Amino acid sequence: MSKQEMSDEFTLARSVTHLLHRAQQAAVNESAAALADKGLTIRQFAVLAALNDDDGQSQSSLVDVTGIDRSTLADMVSRMEKTGLVQRVKSKEDARAKAVSLTDAGRAAFKGAAPDVMAADEVLTEELRKSRRESLLLSLSVISGDYEDEEEEPRKSKKKKKKKKKKKK
Repeated sequence: MSKQEMSDEFTLARSVTHLLHRAQQAAVNESAAALADKGLTIRQFAVLAALNDDDGQSQSSLVDVTGIDRSTLADMVSRMEKTGLVQRVKSKEDARAKAVSLTDAGRAAFKGAAPDVMAADEVLTEELRKSRRESLLLSLSVISGDYEDEEEEPRKSKKKKKKKKKKKK
């Protein structure tokens, strides 16, 4: 069998989908264990972290930032409001929307859990050199659609560059 034929065969060891799934399982296990004694789930922590970055977001914005589906997020925010981690008030920008903000308890919960989540991230990447960690973060950002760094755009194929040039003419 030629090298070309071998590279065209599917193997789990070379499947991006499979490897991302396995990496996600490892990340969930590590982070869930880190958050368990804090009484938080990974998704609740994601909401707290998103609000810590930008307090007073709409639920729609939280859906975009966290990747949690709309109905799950609405349910979660309602439960987090009952436990005193967040509060909802009418949005200043849109009277139909609710802005979600951290309460003092929510801010304290985030600050108490963040070091544990950072430690879990460290455990997950401890076998990687620093440059590979940065490359992994960049790659995951690109794959997830969260890539925002305008100065360091991912390289585009020559075909895409040519197409863009043709469109400009």
